[in-house]
Amino acid sequence: MGMDDRVAFRIRPGRFVCCATVAIAMWVAVDTAQSDLIRTKKGQTIECEVVEDLGKALRLRTRLGVVDLPKDEIDKRKRRESPWEEYRRRRKKCDKTAEAHYALAMWCDERDLGPERSDELEHALELDPNHAATRAALGFEKDDSGAWVRKASGNAPNPDDLAADRQAAKEERLVRKIISEWFVKIRAIHDARMSPKRGPVNRKKFRDARENILKIRDPLAIPALTGVLSAGNKASRLVLIESLAQFPDDDATMNLIVMSLLDPSKQVRRAAAQELARRDDPRVIDRLQDALYSEEEGILRHSATALGVLRAVEVTPNLIEQLSTEVPGIVRHSRAVYLGDIYGTFGGRARIVHGGYLFGYSPGSIGVLGPGSWVGTETYYERTMVSVYRTEVQEALIAITGENFGFDRHKWIDWWETNKPRR
Repeated sequence: MGMDDRVAFRIRPGRFVCCATVAIAMWVAVDTAQSDLIRTKKGQTIECEVVEDLGKALRLRTRLGVVDLPKDEIDKRKRRESPWEEYRRRRKKCDKTAEAHYALAMWCDERDLGPERSDELEHALELDPNHAATRAALGFEKDDSGAWVRKASGNAPNPDDLAADRQAAKEERLVRKIISEWFVKIRAIHDARMSPKRGPVNRKKFRDARENILKIRDPLAIPALTGVLSAGNKASRLVLIESLAQFPDDDATMNLIVMSLLDPSKQVRRAAAQELARRDDPRVIDRLQDALYSEEEGILRHSATALGVLRAVEVTPNLIEQLSTEVPGIVRHSRAVYLGDIYGTFGGRARIVHGGYLFGYSPGSIGVLGPGSWVGTETYYERTMVSVYRTEVQEALIAITGENFGFDRHKWIDWWETNKPRR
């Protein structure tokens, strides 16, 4: 398996990551998820649902959100009913009354299921806006006139605001449902026609799948498109870029930026950068400029390449600054090979006369180099500071300026001082 066929994104601490997919994964209820109690090799115990098997990692839904846990960090895994499974079971049996949903909210509260608690309280309030226990749980109390007011502020809530909040809650539930449906549809298309997991991919089926993907115009499909296709091979990820190109939404732009920086394929990164260039959004350059100062060398170089594709002339001074750097390294030194050639020419066996006798003799070494010296190529290593020249940064400067001063920082600076845009 080549680098381009590896899974594109895996979240690790400290990396520049796309948060949208993670957030959406927290929204989507997966009825087929496995519930587990996992003990890690570091001694941590995690109560979770296994949302997805990623191959080398498991995607887990925990009380704190969705995380990816590498399988090699797992010590023990025990199957059990999770709080979310029990919640869904209780939810199906819950009576359609404010009192029943309030009771279920209190059950969620005891188990630290915050989002589920909020959902149940909102539902109880929809069924009975004057349900006292629900109002109290949401921080309300009645004033002398009998109107519900917030305890903290003492101000009566605006009825229009309350109505807007209830409408927003309804819309959010609908959005969750739509996104969940898109995940199912797009995963079915990908797994059946685009994924090599079931054997070699049929070209005609792949073309059909691509056409179906590119027909999608619903912005609420973006989380599913990115969540499913970004985990596929290079061909799937290129289709993802084609699809995102059809959406002017910030969600699409955000994912394209991340792909231009983190995708393992140079071809995919460049395709993402080319689409970003067509968007002409100054915020993109700002975020790529931030990545130019990443502590990870790969991200730094990839951001330079993307900025070159965008012809971002305003970041020329930043690129000049990052042309080269010095890092600790080990340098290999070798004594010149000609010593071995000299010895090979003059150090052969000879016949000499000593004390009237004839002897065969060959020198064991070159005397001036010391006894027992090595006469071939002698190699040794030295720790020192090593200069690193970043070709990607140089190529970005060439693309932006049309000039090529190599890695001569002073010449680049002189050019910039002469040619920089004047305000």
